Amino acid sequence: MENEELEVIILDAKDNQTEAIERLLDKYKSMIHTYSFVNGELKEELKHELEEETINAIKRFQI
Repeated sequence: MENEELEVIILDAKDNQTEAIERLLDKYKSMIHTYSFVNGELKEELKHELEEETINAIKRFQI
């Protein structure tokens, strides 16, 4: 994903376009998954919380 393409996707996500949000979550899926573990156990609630925080951060992101 190039910078120009990423910028368009971020702008679309900030405009609540579902496909753009899903693309960004997919881009950061491995990082979210990694931080969703506590004591070696995957915590689904934490994973969903991290996804929500990622979406909120994208919406606050200044371009």
